[in-house]
Amino acid sequence: MPKVKSSRVAVYVYRKAATGPEFLQLHRVDGRGEYAGIWGTVYGGIKAGETAIEAALREVHEETGLRPTTFHQVEFLETFYQRSKDRINMLPVFAAQAPRQFRVTLNDEHDAFRWTPLSAVGQCFLWRVQREAIAVIHEDIISARSPAVDILKISVD
Repeated sequence: MPKVKSSRVAVYVYRKAATGPEFLQLHRVDGRGEYAGIWGTVYGGIKAGETAIEAALREVHEETGLRPTTFHQVEFLETFYQRSKDRINMLPVFAAQAPRQFRVTLNDEHDAFRWTPLSAVGQCFLWRVQREAIAVIHEDIISARSPAVDILKISVD
């Protein structure tokens, strides 16, 4: 029987460009784990004694160099079956806004990055759950259509 596991987080970094929002994608180094060689977002594990929020802030800084000033919990969980480990993963999702001129600093897990415009998300993000997360972020957080947008904001001072 598959186990349900929630020990990881997903963070979507976005910036507001003149043509609309763009989402940061990171290319995982070839030969580095199960998802090597694919483009994705910031993913990371929650360490013992760490909250999901603390893990998300730590991971986004470690993988991109960003210390976000605008940070939101997203009303969405990434849920997927991991065949190699026969388990169901549930990841809380967060959105981190980067300044328009932010310079990405990659760690050793990634070898490239790109900013993907909202119009190209459907072609550039591999997993359906990622595209769905971005749709929720765009509607609820970036466009501020959720009546809970202020409650979902996380203070990072």
